[in-house]
Amino acid sequence: MSGELVGAVDRAHRSGVALSLYFRRLLTPPLPGDGLLLFGFLEGVLGWGLSWLFSQNPGLAPIGLIPSIVLTWVVLTGGVVFVGVTYTAPTVRRNRVWMVWGGLNVTATGVNLAALAGTLPSGLVTYAYWHPWLAVMGIGYLVTGLYNWGNPQIRRQERLVYVATGLVTLGLLVASFGPLTGFVTGNVFLLGGVLQLVPIGHDVLADAVLIARRQ
Repeated sequence: MSGELVGAVDRAHRSGVALSLYFRRLLTPPLPGDGLLLFGFLEGVLGWGLSWLFSQNPGLAPIGLIPSIVLTWVVLTGGVVFVGVTYTAPTVRRNRVWMVWGGLNVTATGVNLAALAGTLPSGLVTYAYWHPWLAVMGIGYLVTGLYNWGNPQIRRQERLVYVATGLVTLGLLVASFGPLTGFVTGNVFLLGGVLQLVPIGHDVLADAVLIARRQ
């Protein structure tokens, strides 16, 4: 085995060990911010995935299509908020960006439940289910990218991805009231999944790649 190959294998082994330790740390309480991000990523996979599955196969929805989708998001959002309040580091719980995300998620969940309970005006019910979640992501990503711009905790590239995703999300939300109504409505669960998972995945993977390259 050549020296270059031995060196490559050794670097790959060190990178694997470092990444294993990195992800173990992310998932060990008290969770750092990136650890909570991983739970947000999982929420996106399950929430948008199950919502799409129910929409394509309504017979799989245990309590009816819309109630099943709303219940899915209530459970997942409650789970993420519970983890954020209970198992994160104090610096994460006091972080203003995370507090904004928590408030936005709870608000969107409340709007969904109010619509399901029939307490909203009939003219607003049509816009009370997925529209609030696009607003949550659009506003949340803009806040994440723009808040405390000079803080090096979030690298410039990651901030730009968050800001770009926030603008695209809000753009789609606005367009859903006009020329892109059919497109957004027909593909909202796929779009929601992409919009939630891409910036979070980029953030976590960017750190992982940086750690691997340092080995």
